[in-house]
Amino acid sequence: MPAHPLMNYDLWTTALDQNALMASAAELHGLVAGMLSAGVPADASQILPVLHDFLNDGQAVNAALKSQISELITETARQLADEELGFSPLLPGDDDALPERLEALVEWSQAFLVGFAIQQTDLSIVAEEVRDAVEQLTEVTRIDIYTPDDTSEADNEESYFLVLEHVRIMVLTCFSEVGQKFAAAEVSSQTLH
Repeated sequence: MPAHPLMNYDLWTTALDQNALMASAAELHGLVAGMLSAGVPADASQILPVLHDFLNDGQAVNAALKSQISELITETARQLADEELGFSPLLPGDDDALPERLEALVEWSQAFLVGFAIQQTDLSIVAEEVRDAVEQLTEVTRIDIYTPDDTSEADNEESYFLVLEHVRIMVLTCFSEVGQKFAAAEVSSQTLH
């Protein structure tokens, strides 16, 4: 299944550079996914101000980028809710060097945790699986990408994909345990009035 055109890392990198955003595409997507997984509605008007604060020194982005980010929010929400687990973090392609991909995965995980924590500050109220997932994602952010090791490139590639798959599952856990429930609770409270 070809990736959604919106999920093209290089295009996002270019768009963010053109708009002088200091954030990477991984950070942008991680923050969005984190907020959605914590129960923030997939609503650009709620998510964009946070992105401005964290990724752009509080400055609003221009209309073109804003509409691209709005589409990214919608697509990310769709992927997170995909029953076939079609979600994947926005990261450099397999042709990029492994350290670059790892660095992006670490940035993505950090931004996800920031986004998640904006809405879910009290982890004592979430399911244990979610606390575990947050803990494990925190471990991913500690990966040292610059330590040369003796393992072969093939082993490193395999490790990268295992970590990536793990991140995907942890994120989906957060989304299904928290994001969907909180979003659903909000919808049902709105229908009562």
